Amino acid sequence: MAQHFKDISSCYVCLSYLKDPVSLKCGFICCLKCVDSLPRGPGGHGIVCFTCPEVSQKSDIRPNRQLAGLVSEFRALEPQLRAILRMNPRMRRFQVDVTLDVDTANNHLYISEDLRQVRCMYEEQKRRVCPERFSTSLCVLGSQRLTSGRHYWEVDVGTSAKWNLGVCKESVPRQENVVLSSECGFWIVSCREKDTFRASTRPVTVLMVSPRLHRVGVFLDLEMGTISFYHVGDGSHIFTFPPISVAEPLRPFFAPGIPEIDGESIMTLFPRISHVVY
Repeated sequence: MAQHFKDISSCYVCLSYLKDPVSLKCGFICCLKCVDSLPRGPGGHGIVCFTCPEVSQKSDIRPNRQLAGLVSEFRALEPQLRAILRMNPRMRRFQVDVTLDVDTANNHLYISEDLRQVRCMYEEQKRRVCPERFSTSLCVLGSQRLTSGRHYWEVDVGTSAKWNLGVCKESVPRQENVVLSSECGFWIVSCREKDTFRASTRPVTVLMVSPRLHRVGVFLDLEMGTISFYHVGDGSHIFTFPPISVAEPLRPFFAPGIPEIDGESIMTLFPRISHVVY
């Protein structure tokens, strides 16, 4: 609930908390100062939002005072909410030793011998042909097939400027370009251009993450049907998807950046910690 309200209280344009929120004719909400940043309508008349083609005139713009009050109250409560949502060290009691499944790896992905590191390469790897392999999308699955219980793992994304990681259904397509959306069986957090993060909801949820994210914790609770992501550096909560219900195994999912965009496109899986304080 707290994560959901944090998302709707953020401005889609500036990605900060809504300040003096206004509504357009179509219902799109943004900060008053961000209205001038919206695209112009046909012939330069009126404005349109980023989500639909309906044109709004300045006379259609209405202040949303009720939402402004709620955002103000939420910001006052944010320190307490952050404390509630913080990563619990006891999650590590559910840590699993995730390794990469080479038979699912796109041939432009290099997998280390210990099956814990993946990076994108220009040179194509020579591997056996198998239907489990992603033939066009640059991604790889974890070896584990998760059907029940609680599971936690950590991934180091280093200084990569672009990456995707999370969980997907066992049955996701392998021989065509994948659509990273929860509607298609992918529950993913993505990084774009180093400081832009989003969750694969429909529509996409833009995430505010600070400080810089290097190590991500993923917690899959199949008893509750939730998938949560944490900033391991400071223990803060990044995002939790709404509860899901699936009748097939789930797999850890990894997709590093493309070398021409990101020269440091390396993802590293951390082994299970042997000694955990409960």
